[in-house]
Amino acid sequence: ISSGSDGLIKLWTVRTNECESTMDGHNDKIWALDLSPCGTALFSGGADSKIAVWRDTTKERDDAVREAEEQNILMEQKLSNHLRNKQYEKALIIALELDKPYQVLKVLTEIVEKDTKNGRGIETLQKHVIKWSPDRLKQVLKYCREWNTRARNSHIAMLVVKAVVTTIPAAKLALSYEGIPEILAGIAPYAERHFDRLDRMVGDSYLLDFTLFSMGSLHGSNNEGYNEWAERSKYVLPPKEAEGKIQIGGSLIVGGKKNKGNDSDSSDDSIVTIGESDTDSSSDES
Repeated sequence: ISSGSDGLIKLWTVRTNECESTMDGHNDKIWALDLSPCGTALFSGGADSKIAVWRDTTKERDDAVREAEEQNILMEQKLSNHLRNKQYEKALIIALELDKPYQVLKVLTEIVEKDTKNGRGIETLQKHVIKWSPDRLKQVLKYCREWNTRARNSHIAMLVVKAVVTTIPAAKLALSYEGIPEILAGIAPYAERHFDRLDRMVGDSYLLDFTLFSMGSLHGSNNEGYNEWAERSKYVLPPKEAEGKIQIGGSLIVGGKKNKGNDSDSSDDSIVTIGESDTDSSSDES
């Protein structure tokens, strides 16, 4: 243990020569240091006419850290169980308590997809927004500000913001919730960028419509060539007996097994063609 003219007391580890802790309790030079007989308390006196008593709380702090870690592991296990059982509303509460943005995003995505399938819109999100405290609401909006910076997560972020502004009046958000207007102001620029991107995407989709419409009118009003091709073409059906050779790019696809007893039934031995073929029907009989 050492003290100096800056009024600071430092606790050192002799083996590593590293400072483990710094204690600040005096405003002037420290002139006296002493330990209690039991070794659990330290007394210091300085030029500021103060005598400070320092107690060793290492054990209490270690126990608190260990207890917090155990509680964290237990909550994470509950979160995993709720996600496995698809209990998303309970999982959302635990994920917010653990301050895990990725898990919150995952749970909110599942809730939105479930409500979309059931045609309920954002009713579940609105029910949660009503129950959130100001600190919890500020926490979720900070998550949305981070999610909104990426196009992949912007949809969920905008739905959460919509649930907030449609549930809580704007005047209450601006006056009663400290820090909320600043967070929403940080969400707006990226939201405008995403909306502009969607507008460009919709505009570009008209090019695809125009291309498909033009392709449909290439043959004009005369359908004689198409009708001739449709008459000469066959439907490719699976053969009854899949024996023989399979030839890709040629005329013969599957060669059927001939019946020795019945030569009149030649439908199984017919040659099936894909696309147009210049060969006439006489080649099938040969």
